[in-house]
Amino acid sequence: MKSHLRPLFIQAKGDEVSINKVLVDGGAAVNLMPQSLLKRIGKTDKDLKPHNVILSNYEGKAGHSLGALQVSLTVRTVVRPTLFMVVPSKANFNLLLGREWIHGIGVVPSSMHQRISIWRDDGIVENIEADQSYFLAEVNKITRKTFDNNLENIASCSFANLSDANQAEASSVKLHPTHGFMWEREMFHTEFDMEDMSSLNLGNDEDDHHI
Repeated sequence: MKSHLRPLFIQAKGDEVSINKVLVDGGAAVNLMPQSLLKRIGKTDKDLKPHNVILSNYEGKAGHSLGALQVSLTVRTVVRPTLFMVVPSKANFNLLLGREWIHGIGVVPSSMHQRISIWRDDGIVENIEADQSYFLAEVNKITRKTFDNNLENIASCSFANLSDANQAEASSVKLHPTHGFMWEREMFHTEFDMEDMSSLNLGNDEDDHHI
C-alpha cells in the first residue's frame, strides 16, 4: 500500500474551458457539477434541464439536483458529450466523474498510483497522471504534505482512566505506511504542576483587570 490517501484529481476541459480539481470517483454512479461552476463555463440555471434521476448520499437518503446539463468534456485526447447533475452543494471538487463517465470511456482509475488509463478506440492505452497541483499549492490551508500529516495524526477518540490518578489512556487512529489505518494506545500524564500555577499572575482585588 502506498503511504497516502489522496483522492484522484485530474484536469479536463468543459466546453473548451479548462477545469482543475476534477475528481474521478468510482463510488458515484453519476457525474456531478457544483452550481458554482456554471458561470465559469458560461452557463446559468436557465440552461439546466429537468430529469427523473434520484440522487442518494452515502446514508441512502434521497437528495435533489437543480437539473441536468450536458457539456463536451475533454480529457487529454478523449472528447465525449457528458451529462452532469448540477447540485447546490459547496463541494471540494469542480467536477465529479462517476461510473457513467468511467465505464462509458473505458477508464481504469487508480487512486493509489495517482493516474488513470484510457483504452482509446485506436487501440492505444493513454496514461494520464493525476493533477497534484491541489496538494502542492495552498488551497483551503491544505497542501500535499499537510494532507497526509493530518491523516497520520488524527485526534484521540476515547479516554480510559487508569489506577494511577495522574495518568490516562487514549485510543487513536494512525495511518501506517504499509498497513493502513491502525489503532494505537497512548499514555498521557494528567498531573497538574501546582508550582507552575504559582508562577501565574492571576491579579487581586486591587488590580484594574481580573481573570
